Amino acid sequence: MDATTYVPVGNNTEVALLRFLQDADVPVHHLIQRKLKRIRATSPFSSEKKYSAVALECPDKQGKIAIYLKGAPEVVLDQCHQTLSSTGLNQLTDPERKNITDKVNTMAGQPLRVMAFAYVEMDAQEWSAQV
Repeated sequence: MDATTYVPVGNNTEVALLRFLQDADVPVHHLIQRKLKRIRATSPFSSEKKYSAVALECPDKQGKIAIYLKGAPEVVLDQCHQTLSSTGLNQLTDPERKNITDKVNTMAGQPLRVMAFAYVEMDAQEWSAQV
């Protein structure tokens, strides 16, 4: 990354995600610069865990930490208790969990690379106590 350009390198999946965002005219360069100043902790992907995570100070919510999780759907889904839709947050029921798992299995059988994303926001003091 230089002053005006971000060229994705590294993990093929990460590069593909960043290029997808760049192709959609998302200002990845500016978002990365803004994010770097707010990182509180990272947990890189490993084949044992099957996920990566980053904890960031929320830019618009003073005193809040957002934790973003990305990885294997079965691992990420196991951490989730709610879903986010256009109507807001909803409890993740067992039938909905099964429906998501069935869709993931269908996509994985095509074969497609299937990933899941999740996040949670919490008070910075609560987060600090758990670290």
